[in-house]
Amino acid sequence: MALNSFEKNGVTYFELYISCPVCVDRGNNTPHAYWSHHNNNCNGDIYMGENAFYYCKKCGATQHVYKWKYGCPNHSTGDYEFLEASPASLAQAVATAGQMVQATGLAWLQTFLANMEKGC
Repeated sequence: MALNSFEKNGVTYFELYISCPVCVDRGNNTPHAYWSHHNNNCNGDIYMGENAFYYCKKCGATQHVYKWKYGCPNHSTGDYEFLEASPASLAQAVATAGQMVQATGLAWLQTFLANMEKGC
């Protein structure tokens, strides 16, 4: 799998391609998908940095993965329902992100995991 990536301020970001962590937390297996930023109808592509922050390439919004809110067609009942993932669901998301290792490289993933703790 080849994911788009870029570097900003010394941090390497890869395009986010995961299952919805909220759905996984609820026991619903959803397909992996590329994520877009739906806050204020931005629709920019979401990237995941080795600093454990999500970044919207279009509007520049950034937030630690523990603080991000997820909206998806499977768990959202309205256009603007965004739910925070639980620590267990984020662990699942990290495991899913681990599947991105072919594109990101093991060193990137190890740095990401080390930075996950800083957001707790």
